Amino acid sequence: MKIPNQIGKAFQGSAKLLQMYAKDYIDVSLQSNQLIVKPKAVLLLCQKATDRVEQLVNLVPDANEGLIAIIEHQQIKVEIHFTPEKIFFNGDLVEGQLRLLNKPKFKANSLMYRILISGWNVFLGGYIPNQVLPEGVRVDGDKVFYSLPKVQTRLMNALFQKLEDNSALNLFLNQGELRIESEVSINLRDISLQYLLQIFNVSCFH
Repeated sequence: MKIPNQIGKAFQGSAKLLQMYAKDYIDVSLQSNQLIVKPKAVLLLCQKATDRVEQLVNLVPDANEGLIAIIEHQQIKVEIHFTPEKIFFNGDLVEGQLRLLNKPKFKANSLMYRILISGWNVFLGGYIPNQVLPEGVRVDGDKVFYSLPKVQTRLMNALFQKLEDNSALNLFLNQGELRIESEVSINLRDISLQYLLQIFNVSCFH
């Protein structure tokens, strides 16, 4: 067998292995232009957020809709039940919108929502540089608006590498499963499976 053929088969085998492992974490519905982040992956991303944001005591999917965050600051704990709704790509920024499903049991100040967005940032594959909380978080009624550097939202970058500027995504988080609906057609070739598995810290070679 010629060496180029061996290399080609090796790459094909690696691609199939990547697809097999990724299937545990995401699914794609081309007809409805939806990417589905499965409950197993959502739990992993929630755990990453609680591990990396000190004041975020807990982040778990609600049995029906959204996520429940427990935030602690100055010995006060606040429970925030929210669901992601929209993400916009605007140049070097990702702008997003969350919806509060229940009013917090204690009055949550702006700092609490900045901590919440920090956790959501890590959920999206980002990080908190020097533990500095994000600015530009705004609350209007039951909506929480935020903006984050695009380079930090690695989950979106892995799933939508070639999405054009000013594009929008609609998000639905029900029963622990996150559905991301694109306004434009999804191309499987634009999804970086290897990068995606790196975000989940999954190795294909145990």
